[in-house]
Amino acid sequence: MPDLTYEAIEVGKEFGPWKYPLNERIARYLEAVENAHPWHHERSPWGPPVALGIAAERFMESFTPVPPGTLHAKQEIETAAALRLDRQPVGYGRFADKYERRGRKWFVFESRWRDETGLLIGHSSLTMAFAKEPGAVQTGGRPPGGQDEEGVKSEGGSRKAEAGERKGELTPVVRTLTAEGMTAYSEDSANAVRGTSIHVQPEAAKKAGFGTTVAQGLMSADYISEMMTTALGKDWFENTKLSLAFLRPVLAGETLTANGRLAEAMEEGAVVRRVYQVWCENGAGEAVTAGTATALLMPDAS
Repeated sequence: MPDLTYEAIEVGKEFGPWKYPLNERIARYLEAVENAHPWHHERSPWGPPVALGIAAERFMESFTPVPPGTLHAKQEIETAAALRLDRQPVGYGRFADKYERRGRKWFVFESRWRDETGLLIGHSSLTMAFAKEPGAVQTGGRPPGGQDEEGVKSEGGSRKAEAGERKGELTPVVRTLTAEGMTAYSEDSANAVRGTSIHVQPEAAKKAGFGTTVAQGLMSADYISEMMTTALGKDWFENTKLSLAFLRPVLAGETLTANGRLAEAMEEGAVVRRVYQVWCENGAGEAVTAGTATALLMPDAS
């Protein structure tokens, strides 16, 4: 099938239903991010094992792969119910917007997810930008296809949290990204299958200007989700929202640390809305991913 192009995007056009092959992929995803939490592998508070996250990008690739070098700048994942592994996730989606800014062409793809019983699982929104066209001015000084901070800032995300602002209060998650793990996470993508993925094929990464393969931004989102599971337990699997900006590329061999802190807690009727500032930083202390994690809890939750 042909690659996605800016001109071909029809804003508002609906896609789906699409059945996400979760049971075929979940073991490899968990292996990729080294998540050994027993609720993902054994019984959970809902009975069967549960998963986190919604595969919006894979949904989009099912009908139009994104071309190599496309920048994944932002991601929002909102959960309404726990994603049980004995259920079949079904996605429905649409292109919500497209626009040009700072020498790039951007688009927003929104999706909603239910299981086969009709239960709403959640929503997802991803913001991506096509590679800059030849002759366009490069603003951020990043390699082609990299997460330049100027582009992320233009989408309303945090450009970079200064080291003094990132005072973690949660139990951190520390992971060193390996080529094997990055392959496990991305090997089912359209670009990986055809040998053009900067996340899997070193030659493709070098052609794009990187020294080696580049991790998907969503791997850092998984580390943050693992951290929030430790902090909130089962409350992190229902009525939550993760909103992240991917600030800079992460290469194979780098070590990331996910951390966060409680920013505010607000009473909303019978529940309390907690908002956490969350981030991942590399070994140099630079933020590579930053945003917020929000959860609804009972007032007496610890």
